[in-house]
Amino acid sequence: MKLAHISDIHLDTAHRPSCIAEIDDLIRRIFDKGFDHLVMTGDIVDVANFDDLYRLRDVLAKNNVLSWEKITIIPGNHDIFGKYEFSGDGLRETLVRAVQATGMSYLKKLHNFCDIFRETITSDAQILTYFPFIKILDGATSGVAIVSFNSVLEWSARRNPAGSRGYIHATERYAVEQPEILAALHDKFVVALCHHAFRIYEPSNALDQAFLWSMELMEREAYLKTLKKIGAKIALHGHYHKAEDYRIDGVHFINSGSVRHAGIKFNAVTIHADGSYDNDFVKV
Repeated sequence: MKLAHISDIHLDTAHRPSCIAEIDDLIRRIFDKGFDHLVMTGDIVDVANFDDLYRLRDVLAKNNVLSWEKITIIPGNHDIFGKYEFSGDGLRETLVRAVQATGMSYLKKLHNFCDIFRETITSDAQILTYFPFIKILDGATSGVAIVSFNSVLEWSARRNPAGSRGYIHATERYAVEQPEILAALHDKFVVALCHHAFRIYEPSNALDQAFLWSMELMEREAYLKTLKKIGAKIALHGHYHKAEDYRIDGVHFINSGSVRHAGIKFNAVTIHADGSYDNDFVKV
């Protein structure tokens, strides 16, 4: 199985009218190169613009890949809160957008995001809660399981003032740790997805520390514990715009970076029939 992983597309037709044509071309080339499945780990749009999300939906439909078997999409903080800036009017606008996406508004935006790409998540028209969700696809020895989490944390003046910190709720972690789920996953090649980076970089000064605090995945050790429990071999993410991979406690984390900033480079994972795999950052 050949899995393509892109992230942080930051579609913004108001300021970059060519962005839809660019992502259309990339998606077409990915599938023309023989990839079986495409994963997008959030920040699909730059400013929480549902019109641009619908434009991406149209691109997927035009390329005949708007389906559960071909595409997996999860949200990032930009898809719910928009962009964040920390100076002048940008800071004020960041706070206004974040406050407007609190409580029920946050849940509505999250649900609306998933509704736009419903065909890639579920065939259940009555579903009320999307996350976590699991797909089991053909591949490896007994199948490839894609386990998707939502890491976009609700806005909070104290815990998440810019809307850019992440957290995977305990209810999501516990859901995939249930005995019947673990039994279904035990012989699968498990790929976990969330938007936020498990690791960014080591801070060297107070400014770095403040930046990392605003971007971090909270309670990440609890997430790691869940990954190990479900037998995840790789964990894909985005958020921090640097293509890199790193291993922690036997889990291989891969950040695809941003296709907007990396010259159309993305993470390519090949999962072999014997359960082994390899990955590389490639261009098509």
